[in-house]
Amino acid sequence: MLARRIMFLGLLLLVPVSAGSHVNERGMDYRSFKDSAGSPCCSKEDCHAAQKFTETVEDGREVIRLLIDGVWISVPRAYLIGEHATDGRAHWCGNRVWSSQRRGWRPATRCIILPPRLL
Repeated sequence: MLARRIMFLGLLLLVPVSAGSHVNERGMDYRSFKDSAGSPCCSKEDCHAAQKFTETVEDGREVIRLLIDGVWISVPRAYLIGEHATDGRAHWCGNRVWSSQRRGWRPATRCIILPPRLL
């Protein structure tokens, strides 16, 4: 009985963490951002602010390069959503998947959210 109570209290402590996981440390709520098909960009904790970003051309295609957790990734502009980030930073939403070809992790991008900028 005591073990059940302890487990229940532990679960209660996890609820506030998961409920706030769509909001970053600057108060930007990822839940309002949707991809071109109308699906949510964020599924709990898979959106990250980029340390830096740039828009460029690689191999004849327009890409957005983002520095995520110290690693530069290139993402086609097709993943860019129309809404702007409300905290002034660029954000990458997606998962990391194992690639046996690369023998390492690769990004599986869902959305890119950029801050307002002059074009």
